[in-house]
Amino acid sequence: MTETSLATVDAQASAVRSRGLQIAGRAAVVASVAWLTEPIAFIATLFNPDNMDPDQTLAEFWSAGLPFTYLVGVGELVFGVTLGLLVFAADGSRPLAPTRRYAVAVARGLGLLAGGAMVVAGATSLTGSGLAGMSLTMIPVDDEGVRWLARQSFTIVHEALRLTACLGFGAWLTILARTGRADGLIGRGVAVTIVIAAVLIAVPGAATGLLTGMNLVLLALIPLAVAFLRRSRSAAL
Repeated sequence: MTETSLATVDAQASAVRSRGLQIAGRAAVVASVAWLTEPIAFIATLFNPDNMDPDQTLAEFWSAGLPFTYLVGVGELVFGVTLGLLVFAADGSRPLAPTRRYAVAVARGLGLLAGGAMVVAGATSLTGSGLAGMSLTMIPVDDEGVRWLARQSFTIVHEALRLTACLGFGAWLTILARTGRADGLIGRGVAVTIVIAAVLIAVPGAATGLLTGMNLVLLALIPLAVAFLRRSRSAAL
């Protein structure tokens, strides 16, 4: 192969790498914005005047919060899709060394599982906010607790999917921190940051089933967005 041909191949590889990193960076930005819908909806629900009545029934509470619960469902759908795109684009931008191909493949599978779980969680949230969920809040019984327990059927499935996303995303971040520096995807500072984020996201959920750690996904997404977008420009030069 001539030097001209080699230069052309290298230029094409750099262009593909730059494009992949750019897609990954933008996906991380969109995922960050989509995740913000949940705290926004929580604050809006918390300060909603319609939810201040202590004698409010479950059906009335759910009806008052509908615009915001829909927002959460849509946000989770967008977050799941962009998370999957982030994982796929980032891993597609790395030169895959034979000694790491199995670990990276497993991590990619877990990352895509996390994205898929969030998509289904978003669909579950929208289903629970629709006629199916609303019907459970209006079961014709006198005991409000019965209606609350019936409504929990959606909540349990939804939280199980989000826990799956926590664990899968944490695993992907951990392996990315170990292999991403060698592949030129991230630097040392980002690697340390995403390991901390992975621990804070996954460990509380794995140990207790509580998803407080998932509120820290931005600790991983924002540094990754900056790193990928910067390196995409470098690869294009």
